[in-house]
Amino acid sequence: MENHNIAIVGLGRVGAVFLEKVLNNDGALKIKSVCELTETAGKRLALEKGVPVGCIDDIVKLGVEIDVIFDFTGDEKVAEILRRKLAESGNNYTQVAQKRLARLVWALISEDECLPEVRSTKSQSYADMLLSQQE
Repeated sequence: MENHNIAIVGLGRVGAVFLEKVLNNDGALKIKSVCELTETAGKRLALEKGVPVGCIDDIVKLGVEIDVIFDFTGDEKVAEILRRKLAESGNNYTQVAQKRLARLVWALISEDECLPEVRSTKSQSYADMLLSQQE
């Protein structure tokens, strides 16, 4: 099985869940770097597990060592910045994953769990929390 090197940008509620699932899965995904500017549980988990934490520029500098960058910021401007910086660096190999791809990967590595929505409403966040408590 071929291994795929990934980076994660945004370790808030959704990115942290994705990070934890990938770290606990012995599959073909290897996290090479993450980007989170604020102190979050996801950032603390990454540091605890020895995953390099940096900025977008640090991820771009990794070049073709990264196959896919998963953007969980919920901000379309971040994906645009990532694509622009990759193009400026001459990297036409690394892809910035759309939410659909992240959900596909999640479906392949999860066990009937749902990946929370990025930028969901307060009500949806509360519903997600209640559903997770019932499991």
